[in-house]
Amino acid sequence: MMIKQVKRMSLKWLIFAATLLCGVSATQSLAHAAVGTSIPDLSEWQGALTATEVQNLKKTVPFVILRVQYGSDYKDKDFAANVALCKKYGLKYGVYSFSQYTSTADAKTEAADLYSRAPSAQFYVNDYEDQTVSSGTTNSATAAWYSELRSKVPHKRILFYSYQSFATEYAATAMKKYDGFWLAAYQSNEPTASHVLWQYTDSWYSSALNQNVDASKKHSENTSWFLSSRAISYNKTVTASKAGYTIWGSLAFTSKKGTTKLGTDYTAKYYYNHYNGSTYYSLYNKSGKWVGYVNKNAMTTMKAVAYNKSVTLTKSGYNLWSSLMFAKAKSTSTTLKGKTYTAKYYYQAGNGTIYYSLYDGNTWMGYVNANATK
Repeated sequence: MMIKQVKRMSLKWLIFAATLLCGVSATQSLAHAAVGTSIPDLSEWQGALTATEVQNLKKTVPFVILRVQYGSDYKDKDFAANVALCKKYGLKYGVYSFSQYTSTADAKTEAADLYSRAPSAQFYVNDYEDQTVSSGTTNSATAAWYSELRSKVPHKRILFYSYQSFATEYAATAMKKYDGFWLAAYQSNEPTASHVLWQYTDSWYSSALNQNVDASKKHSENTSWFLSSRAISYNKTVTASKAGYTIWGSLAFTSKKGTTKLGTDYTAKYYYNHYNGSTYYSLYNKSGKWVGYVNKNAMTTMKAVAYNKSVTLTKSGYNLWSSLMFAKAKSTSTTLKGKTYTAKYYYQAGNGTIYYSLYDGNTWMGYVNANATK
């Protein structure tokens, strides 16, 4: 990564000097590389990837991070070929722009160019480590970079890359907008500053590539966090239409919280497009307590079906509910027995139970089990 390495010389030597002051040698730093957890970031300076290399990378790293551009004017000459191989062999990847923007307008252009050149990336990074802004403030330009890209990728992660002192001096306010900080610090002990990725070395040996490369480690988030979508607001009532699906405690699928039971209703406040290709609902029960994540294939969204028929409450002991989560009753069929209403809509639960939405003229009465009516 010669261009990136030349631009990072000040970064590398500042970190190296700080490391020596702390009594830690560069050799000690490299000795702490964790095989199997290291995440390489790659550019044309590693050479064009081969099919074999990409397949071997997929076996040895969680994902890779590819350089797309150096500013807007220079496109990484191997990115297009490398990303095509990643897609072909299923190697997940994020992308970064080595940013050189000089103003707010220029920052927006660089962000837009990054997206246009890598529209299918799992996540995006603003690699800002040179002070290049000459018009306006660096914070405003860095914030504009984020806002421009966010408008194009509303549900993907956007990270800010730099080293701590530089980020604090030039972009402390703007970087708060980003989903996370990718922190560069070549040292043996992980930094205490808040971060989601830690670039700990520029000399990690990749067996897949047979060369030394920059490498990072995940910190506070799992692989799913980087590669899957952010939470997408949904806020709809869903009903379990398939039994036995696992309800997960995390989207890393490391803990289980139970299984689905036919007809159980939940509020799906959010959904996530997972990098495994499936979509997962974030479920809440009628008390508003979080239940867990479940594959949307196990659930059916409760939808109103036009009915518009007169029905009479003929059975006692049924509640007329204020919502299809059945948390609060408006009245009962016992007190309203014999009354006739218009069932304007019906809803079908996952276990087949039908619920009518009853109206007395224009007054809504609530939801009731169809079994209570004739």
